[in-house]
Parts: sequence; structure tokens; C-alpha cells
Amino acid sequence: MRVAIPIAMREALQRRLPSGIEVSWFDDTESAFRAAADSEVLWIGFPGSGRREDIERVLEAGPHLRWLTTPAAGVDGMPLDAIARRGLTLTNGAGLHAVPIAEFVVMAMLAAAKDFPEFVRAQDRSEWLNQPPSLGELQGSRALVVGLGGIGQAIAERLRAFGVEVTGVRRSSAEGSLGPDQWRPRLPDFDWVIMAAPLTGGTTHVIGESELRAMKRTAWLVNIARGALVDQSVLVRALREGWIGGAYLDATDPEPLPSESPLWTMPNVIISPHSSAASTRLTERMAELFLDNLDRFLSERPLRNTVDLRAGY
Repeated sequence: MRVAIPIAMREALQRRLPSGIEVSWFDDTESAFRAAADSEVLWIGFPGSGRREDIERVLEAGPHLRWLTTPAAGVDGMPLDAIARRGLTLTNGAGLHAVPIAEFVVMAMLAAAKDFPEFVRAQDRSEWLNQPPSLGELQGSRALVVGLGGIGQAIAERLRAFGVEVTGVRRSSAEGSLGPDQWRPRLPDFDWVIMAAPLTGGTTHVIGESELRAMKRTAWLVNIARGALVDQSVLVRALREGWIGGAYLDATDPEPLPSESPLWTMPNVIISPHSSAASTRLTERMAELFLDNLDRFLSERPLRNTVDLRAGY
């Protein structure tokens, strides 16, 4: 059986692939098309193989494809309808990024509670502050995590260790969590609203004017998922006019965030360039998941992280 894999994964996978597997390694768009031509399995999601239009062309170029896999957790940028029409299986990287993203969230929330960016600005000015810019703590605060998948659960676990009372939002309500129709009335209760949900037709701009106005004036919005979960033009107003305390944005709409965006210069905004998933350990995690799923694929067992193409996650 032939599989098509990005050359960036060769060192991690080459000596660990089972016997009988032939690999077509690719490193750009054109070589991805050639690699897919006679492959049954295609790894997508690296530069040159992850854009929607490229994936659609790959589907046309790969008549023998049966399984597509991506290390990304979100699949909102993929042609799910086309994948479904071909009857292909798609798996994603749910859980691979949970640890580094959760650590970034804790870091950003601590920075917000302590107003740590002001210490950095003061250092840039060579200024010794006479008193701390903030006396906030995470202990005793309350957080709402919208989306309790692998990433949301990892965030919740770490925040509880800091004494944060965490409530999650799931597709269906369960003990200790809220359902999709239950969380909005509870927004005034929380000091932190953390977006960890997938982007679908039903979650686009799920945080808009009514939600931002309902939040505490001191609350922070944290978005490490997709920028389009939040109506960004309304968020700018909310931050300027003091509807909420601030925002940590690892995801913006669009990306990259344009240099003229007012978000860059707002003192109550912390921005990272969609980098919270970055980790030196990510390649090994991706390799382990792929090898396990490849073994399952060869033995015709259910794959891990199979995407529901209709639901979009």
C-alpha cells in the first residue's frame, strides 16, 4: 500500500512504518499532487497541501485515496462536502495540541490578572514601577470554557490547579457542564470566557454584541480556537468602550492580523500569532497518532479522531 506524507515527517516516521508500506514523500503543492496519484492514504495540512483549493485538486488527482489525515484539530478550511462525496475518511489531530495550548492559556490569564505586559513596557522604558499595575489572582475566579474537547479539558484541568472554578460547555449538557442553549444566560457569572470550540456554520460569530455586553465589565475573553468565533468588529468596540476587561487572542479574523488593526495597540489586549499550539514535542505526538491510526487502517479497525463530515468536527 502506498501513502503520501510530507517530507517534514520523514525523520520521525521513516524507520517506524510497518513493512509493506511504500511512501511518496512530498514537500510542495505539485509534489503533493504527484504523491496522491497512486496513494490510498494522504497526509494533509502542511504548507503546499492544506489549502482548500489544493485539497480539492488532490482529490481529483488521487483516484485511489481512501483516508485523509491532518494534524490540525480544526477542519473548517477543508472541502468537507467534496471529501464526503468521495466517500473518504478524514481524521484530525484532536488532542495533539492540548498541552501547549492549555499552557498558553494559563500564561495569558496570569499575565492578564497581574497586568504583566505593563511590567514589560516599564522595562522597555527603564522605569521602576512604584507599585504593581494589578493585584489580581486566578485563585477564586470563575471560567467558562466553550468547547470541552481535548483542548478544553486540558485547559480546565490546569486552571483548576490554580483554584479557578471551571464550567464547561458541551454539545449536550452533562453534570458540571452546560449545553449549547444554557451558557449565554450564565455569562455574567464568569471572570474568563475561553473559546475552544470548532468553527462551523453554527459557531461563526457565536460571541457577538449581546454576549460581550452580557459579560462582566472586568471579564476577559480568551480565544485560542478560530478568529471567526468572535465578531471582531464588535470586540474592538467592547474593548474600547469597557464592556469587558480585556482579551487574549491567539486567533484573529483575518490572519495574519493587519498591522492597522486597533487591537495591536490596545493596552487590554494580549496577542499571539496563532502560535499557542507550537511545541518541540508536537512532531512526536503527530507521529504516534499517525502510526496508531495506520495500524488500525491496515487491520480495518475504527480510526481515532474520525471527523464527522456533516457536523464539521
